[in-house]
Amino acid sequence: MRTAIQQLVNQEGSGLSLVELAEKFPEFWLKRMSREEYIATFLAPNMEWLQDYEFLKDTGKLPERSRLLEFVNKRIEWEIFAEYGFDARIGRTLEKTGSSTVYISSQLLSGIKKAILEKIHNEIDSLREITELELSRFLAGFFVHLKNMGAIYHPVLNGYIEDWGSTYRISQKHIPWMPNFGPTTRAPAFLATRPGVDRFEQLFKSSRRSWYQRWAEKCFYRLKMLGESGTVYFYRLLLEQLVKAGILEQRVKGKDRIWAILPQALLVTNQVAQMACSYCGHKISIAASEADIWAGVPCLRSQCAGQYKLLENKENYYAHLFAAGDIKRLFCAEHTGLLKRDEREKLETAFKARSDRKPWFPDLLSCTPTLEMGIDIGDLSTTIQCTVPPAQANYLQRIGRAGRKDGNALNLTIANAKPHDLYFYSDPVKMIQGEVDPPGVFLDASAVLERQFTAYCFDCWVQSGIAQDVLPEKVGTVLNELEKEKKAGFPFNFLTFVESRQTELFDGFLKLFSDQLSETAIKHLKIFVYGDQKHEGSLSYKILDGLYRLSNERKSLRSRIRRLHKFIKTRENDPAKDKNFEQEIDELRKEKSGLQALVKNINSKNIYNYFTDEGLLPNYAFPEQGIILHSIIFRSRETYTEGEKKYESPAKSRNS
Repeated sequence: MRTAIQQLVNQEGSGLSLVELAEKFPEFWLKRMSREEYIATFLAPNMEWLQDYEFLKDTGKLPERSRLLEFVNKRIEWEIFAEYGFDARIGRTLEKTGSSTVYISSQLLSGIKKAILEKIHNEIDSLREITELELSRFLAGFFVHLKNMGAIYHPVLNGYIEDWGSTYRISQKHIPWMPNFGPTTRAPAFLATRPGVDRFEQLFKSSRRSWYQRWAEKCFYRLKMLGESGTVYFYRLLLEQLVKAGILEQRVKGKDRIWAILPQALLVTNQVAQMACSYCGHKISIAASEADIWAGVPCLRSQCAGQYKLLENKENYYAHLFAAGDIKRLFCAEHTGLLKRDEREKLETAFKARSDRKPWFPDLLSCTPTLEMGIDIGDLSTTIQCTVPPAQANYLQRIGRAGRKDGNALNLTIANAKPHDLYFYSDPVKMIQGEVDPPGVFLDASAVLERQFTAYCFDCWVQSGIAQDVLPEKVGTVLNELEKEKKAGFPFNFLTFVESRQTELFDGFLKLFSDQLSETAIKHLKIFVYGDQKHEGSLSYKILDGLYRLSNERKSLRSRIRRLHKFIKTRENDPAKDKNFEQEIDELRKEKSGLQALVKNINSKNIYNYFTDEGLLPNYAFPEQGIILHSIIFRSRETYTEGEKKYESPAKSRNS
């Protein structure tokens, strides 16, 4: 984002006001990239949940009447204001790297300084001798402090100002394109007269002097002789003139006042000077054109008696990066066994795509061992192992994903502070050139044998010549038959096949192992095969028990849906509706919608996926039986129809 802002400033933005720079941004970059690429590149991470962006990724185009581009532009405007305002001193910012900064228009100041001086000379006797340079130095520090505290007016902050700094009014919960502001998150701090407002800075304090009182006394020592009343009168004159000149915005709330810098009064420049206090080292960034004014200005820190001096202009790596770097965003995705097969294959295809690559396709994958074997990533150049792999075979398989096209690859491995990692860190040749053992399995593992036998039975059943519709595709069809209690159809037809050929299936399965199974393993497997439906360790019991539990869960969800539906109707027909009626009905409808989505999830699940998740068929990504978590996540769904807002509840089921 900073690279994109700085390149605009360098080419067309220096000298523009902060408002004009924000307006210029979309025009500048939409000439250099498509609308879809622009949205994908500059969409804020906390806006990726917006339904229109998901539609764009699925279809390659925006839905009709979409406001997504508008939302992206509004967020960019906010980020530009924040970058030069309350975020200006946090991290490697444009200001701190000497790339660009903002300052009050000298044209506006030149006219107002004379008016302020005239007022002061005529109305405050002890300040009749102050010069224009002294006033300029005072104003320079005053405006830099205001700016760095975030006291820059933006229309989206109206509610924030009205509620005396309530971050709820500017959070994403309230405005879909804003960042996530919590109760303790840093936020803009305006200048105000009201005491006891944590988010705003108080202009005057009676017990302990405010920053503004101390700053005025630092710059005009004669004000100390006048006491608090003199400083109050001085600021009243000053603020009146600054509001009149169009430099400050003033809001009146009862007896109190709130002030902020108007963004049109702030000009952007890529000529930046760095200043540091001669005593405490406190640093600020200013427009190079103001360097003469800032030489000798008192330190902005209240307790410091030092003065600012100009620092030597040194080359900054990040300034060079912001000025010349590529506008290239990392699109990260996870590749794990938790993904369904079609989702995983879609992700792999998007990651490998080159000719028909969409702007939002992933270019960085965070993977579990699911990508260790058998996946050709094409021209992948780099892998990073977050830990030292457990064995040489794992290491070679993982680094083998890179460099398959031309043999050139960069493979990095992070050694953690664990004995295993440190052992190979001290002697990496043992990992790189070690002996590679073929993968194996502990054949006496009872859970592995059970799942493999069930898969073997499915293979034999299908090979016996069953019709295609004998094995339903979805779980919902199986549960419907189960609840009829006729004991026809799947899984009873499958269990009948197994029971009628128990000996044949058992002996055929054992032959696959060429007498490699122990007597203990064979004994356990025999119980699993020959046990009836009442035996907890049998194949029949495990299949039916799992399906009946799922059926009961579906019944419970449907019962809750019916109760909710009945209650909603009762409340809607009740003539006595209190003030919370609409909110209550809305919450009930959301809950009903979420429960319906969970039922739909159960019904639509592939039968093989169900057997795998239940630990009844082999799962090569997760050999242990998982735990199913059903959850509902609500999000607002904008319909873009005036006064109408609906909700969707994408229910999630995950095996972990």
